[in-house]
Amino acid sequence: MSECHVTTACSDCKAPIDTTLDTPQKRAACPNCGSTKRSHDFSIAINAASARVGLKYKVSSDDKKKPRVEVNSGASHSHKLGKLVEHDRIIDRDNDRYFEKVTDYENGEVIHHTDEPLSNHHGHGSAKK
Repeated sequence: MSECHVTTACSDCKAPIDTTLDTPQKRAACPNCGSTKRSHDFSIAINAASARVGLKYKVSSDDKKKPRVEVNSGASHSHKLGKLVEHDRIIDRDNDRYFEKVTDYENGEVIHHTDEPLSNHHGHGSAKK
């Protein structure tokens, strides 16, 4: 059994926001300060002995092709090790950051770790020669 809870607040004044008033074309203004900036808080509770949970999201802008931020965290299969590993990746184009960490679920050993400017991250994945 699992439980998910999401709350939304104004990024400027931290007042709770009722997002049911938002439309795809326009966000409702904060009743307290008038801002349309949002902060979202997600909490997930899972009651399972060996559950593997993942989270994946993208932050996009209408004026850009690629997402501003991409986050992918959760279990993935390591072909090299032949088992599940914890894989965390953040691609933050706004702050020129690439972070990736792969950890063995069984012993907590860090298998791979990269934290560098995104502008220096070349020759990986589909860009390999």
